[in-house]
Amino acid sequence: MSNNKNKNLVTVILASGTGQRVQKKIPKQYFILNNKTLLEININKFLSFDENCKIVVVVNKIHKKYYINLMKKYKNIDFIYGSYSRQNSSLNALVYLAEKGYKYVAIHDAARPFISKDLICKLYSKILKNKLSIIPVIKEINSIKICKNNQVVRSLNRNNVFLSQTPQIFNYSKLLIAYTNLKNKLSDFTDDSQIFEADGNKVYTLTGDIKNVKITTKQDWIMQQNINKENSIISVGQGYDVHKLVPGKSIKLFGVKIPYSFSLLGHSDADVGVHAIIDALLGSVSAGDIGKIFPDTNNKNKNINSLIMLEKVGKLVNKKNASINHIDCTLVGEKPKISKYTTKMCLNISKALNISSNSVSIKATTTEGLGFTGRKEGLACYCNATVKKLLIDK
Repeated sequence: MSNNKNKNLVTVILASGTGQRVQKKIPKQYFILNNKTLLEININKFLSFDENCKIVVVVNKIHKKYYINLMKKYKNIDFIYGSYSRQNSSLNALVYLAEKGYKYVAIHDAARPFISKDLICKLYSKILKNKLSIIPVIKEINSIKICKNNQVVRSLNRNNVFLSQTPQIFNYSKLLIAYTNLKNKLSDFTDDSQIFEADGNKVYTLTGDIKNVKITTKQDWIMQQNINKENSIISVGQGYDVHKLVPGKSIKLFGVKIPYSFSLLGHSDADVGVHAIIDALLGSVSAGDIGKIFPDTNNKNKNINSLIMLEKVGKLVNKKNASINHIDCTLVGEKPKISKYTTKMCLNISKALNISSNSVSIKATTTEGLGFTGRKEGLACYCNATVKKLLIDK
């Protein structure tokens, strides 16, 4: 869905918890999976539902070092501070949204990174029909016991027992009223639908997704990491590009403009390094080559910044259910010498692909005066790109 078709809906992602039950120093919403934090994975899931959807992320001010880069990257997303509990953090978000004109609000836990676009679409379609509320639930298949002091007190009939998930979508005004009316009792509830129901509103359900699990404990995280490994393969793509050297005043390599008596000739900015990376990435996900994606017959690609093309290819790789593990490049030519520029080059590539600069390697070699590069007729670049391809829906 795109073009802001769901402009009546605002999504709140709760990410202010400390995650004490997972027993890690880093809050669980900032754990890394496939080179992205769980919070960013969730952000991308809702943006895949609608790239223009309104998102409010509720964060903890003491976690700023973990989300500061997300604030810079996602400038259209509002980051607000949460409170001392999940319920009060939800209330903060609802109050923040007052008078902004949204009819429906979806509330989602950042610790559920496996939410699918399909489930989001189903929930939104249902809320448009009943106008009140909709939450995803999963049928409980285990036997249910009430226990006290390590002893079963009684057994429950599981036929009508369901486990609730997020996101949960509500009529915004009615949910805000419910929170306001029960403000002094919020600690009695564990999710938004309980508060909504306790204020006399009906809560409707649809079948959730068994993969939409919540990371709560250390064991949860270990299990999901293992599942992720079992449902992925490592793929390697190779890229190679050549451009002719012509008289000039500067040369662009890996996005860095370097003073030089030659330039590279090409339809775009002729950045031979970035072009090799693009071909390697496209090869790693079997998506063709740079000429297929950016044909030189298209005037839109004339003199285009190659980093812009690289950003688009990075997004294409993600759409192929793959994440970039490592980029390794070797520039071949006698001059210019690039050793003092490689740090900046790696940063350019990592920023364009939204990966760590530690996942990018750029180096150079000569051919000892042999061949076209040795004669300074052109520059060449080799690149290997390693990606992890998921065998399940991201």
